[in-house]
Formats: sequence, C-alpha cells, structure tokens
Amino acid sequence: QVQHDSQRRGTNRFVNSLIIVISILLVGSCAVPPPLKLVLTCEQKEVVIGNWVNLNLSLFNLTPEEMEVLKPVIDIDSVSLQIKQSPLVGERAEWGFVYSLITPSVYEHNRATMERIKLGKKGTPESEFRMSFRLPAVSIALYQITASYSARGGPSGQTREPVSSEPVSVRVVSPACSERSESSGKDEEIISIIETSKGMMKARFFLREAPNTVLNFIRLAKEGFYNNLTFHRIAKGFVIQGGCPNGNGSGGPGYSIRAEFNPNKHLKGVLSMARSSHNDSAGSQFFICLDAVPRLDNQYTTFGELIDGIEVLDAIGNVKTAPNPNRPEELSQPLEEVIIQKISFEYKER
Repeated sequence: QVQHDSQRRGTNRFVNSLIIVISILLVGSCAVPPPLKLVLTCEQKEVVIGNWVNLNLSLFNLTPEEMEVLKPVIDIDSVSLQIKQSPLVGERAEWGFVYSLITPSVYEHNRATMERIKLGKKGTPESEFRMSFRLPAVSIALYQITASYSARGGPSGQTREPVSSEPVSVRVVSPACSERSESSGKDEEIISIIETSKGMMKARFFLREAPNTVLNFIRLAKEGFYNNLTFHRIAKGFVIQGGCPNGNGSGGPGYSIRAEFNPNKHLKGVLSMARSSHNDSAGSQFFICLDAVPRLDNQYTTFGELIDGIEVLDAIGNVKTAPNPNRPEELSQPLEEVIIQKISFEYKER
C-alpha cells in the first residue's frame, strides 16, 4: 500500500508539471503581439564629418485592425533619437544624448492637437508610414542611433507604450580618410566659419555640454537658414544678436529646442542661444558676447566660443545704434545693416 501511494503521488506530480508546461506554452502562443513596430535605417555606413547622415523611419501596424496614431515627426511627443557616440581615436569614454524638437514652439505645443494618421491593418500597403530626415555628422565617432516613438493616439486618445527601433550604426570619419581606410589617428572637431559684412569669425563648439543646440545650429546653417540674415540687435558692451528671419527678433525656425544650461561662462566671444521667458523657447536666434556677462550664466545655453575674428566682433559691436523699438530702454537698433552672409564649416585637429 505504501509503495502504491508513492507511485500515485509521483504520477500526480508528473501530470501537474506537464499541465503547467502545456499552460505556459499555450499562454505564450496566445500572447498579444506588440501593436506597432518601428524600423530605423541609415543610407550610409560611413560619413565624413560635417556631411549629412540620412535616416529613414518606418512605422508598421501589426494588428488586424485599422489604427489611429500620432503622425511620426521629430518632436518630444512623437519621435526622438537616442544618439550614442564611441570614439574612433583617443581614449575618451562613450557618451550620448537625446535629439528632438518642440513643434511649433514651446508656447503652442499641444499633443492633443497634433496631427494624427490612420494605419491600415497588418499586411496592407496602408499599414506602413514612412518618413525621412537627416542630421549633420558633428564629431568623429561611431554613431549608434535608436529611434523612439511615443505612440499616443487611438479613437479615445489613449497612451500606448513607447516603441523603439533597433539601433543603426554609422562611422563618422575625417575628410582625410577614404571610405575604406582606417581612421587617420587624428581627432578633429568641426569649426564654424561665420562670414559677415564686417569680416569673418570662427568658432568652436561645446558639443558635449550642449549637443542638441550644436546639432540644431549646424543643421540650420547647412540648410542655408542663416544666409543673408542680419545681426538685428547690437548692444554695446553686451551682445550682438542675429538669426531672426524677420530681422527684428520676433522670428524663428518654426520650432523650439530644450535648454541645455551648462558650466561654460558668458565671456567675451562666447556664443549662446537667445530665448524668451520660457527656458525651452530657443530656436534659431543666437548672440555673441561683447564682454563677460555673468548674469546670463546658467540662464542661457552657451554652445561655442570664437577662436578667430575677435576684431570683427569688436567692429560689429562698435556699429552706431539707436533706441530699439522693441526695447526702448536699450540703444541696440543698428543704424548700419550688418549681414550674416553665410555660415560654413571646416575641420581641425582638436
């Protein structure tokens, strides 16, 4: 009797274990698949510093039903990019940042009114939405870029879990390196050449302290945004300010970027982003300090400094001015037009 009971208990344990295994398998086979899939691709494996990194993003509906979602665009409530950089030369550590925009501005941004699209059911051509965009390659490194999409949407506006792509990799190399060669062994940085009607200035960037701001400035410059705009504000002993498409300090690129306040001081020759009352309201307008202005430290995003052309900065700062219509207390309306003719780039050993 004892032996029989032991065998029966053993049989019961085996049956129970088998039931558990079968249940796990059945649950796994019936698990709800993720509703969306995000795929990021890059057209290049290697890019010369300063050139464009061309990216393509596809969003897929994996469900058998039509789905309404936010339209994928580069925006803090839609698509953001995690960009990790590993040095090709030197021994500096890997680092990274998140790139995104605030559209149409931090004051008007409202995800409830953002454009929505319908994705067709899985397997149909309408189940996929594609977008392309490009970013400037701003440092010599191995880039690993991952896209993240905040899938807010649906008939009731419900929030879905963010969807991320697999990372894509692209090497950013020196102009001295051919596509098939190894790194030259030199660590080069991108230098801005600001050509004005008063002469030329050159600036290096604070890439690690303000990566989003630097990326934004270089992207706008490469697209020709700054060409033939003016330094519309010249306040002696304070700053020269430009980058407004309206020429009076009221305009921008159609979006805002997040502030990146950092330890760099507002010293003479330092480049910093202009903004209004909201910390995250900078867009395209920037200023260059004519003198040290400590009261601006940690209040505005410094993103570079002049390495050449201080005499040009002084010449612009000495332009005759009148009371500014937008700032009656400030003599900063230039009586002579000072034009930003073009902003281009070169590459120098760090």
